[in-house]
Amino acid sequence: MEFQKLISRPPDIEGQNVKVWTVRQDATIRVNYVEMTGELRLHQHPDAEHSLMLLEGKVRVQVGEEFVVMEKGDYISIPAGVPHKYWSLVPKSRLVSMDAHYYDPKKSINLE
Repeated sequence: MEFQKLISRPPDIEGQNVKVWTVRQDATIRVNYVEMTGELRLHQHPDAEHSLMLLEGKVRVQVGEEFVVMEKGDYISIPAGVPHKYWSLVPKSRLVSMDAHYYDPKKSINLE
């Protein structure tokens, strides 16, 4: 899918500090384009691994008790059930988010 066409439509999910466009979703994987500003709260997905690749910006990531700063091109994978949180350290960060298999958002647990 062409990038400009993707972001020209409304996001599939829009929340405080985040917009999410689904690029691909099937029974085995979901791939999203994500724009984030500010802080996203601590949460976990009990039913799927969650991976991120930073396209633009700078993001601080908490995975369990560890903290990492991601810069353009960095990749991180978060095992199912592990609490995680993100902060954009610049006005806007852009990421690709991959969930394998696709997690059920109704099962996500907000921890704050």
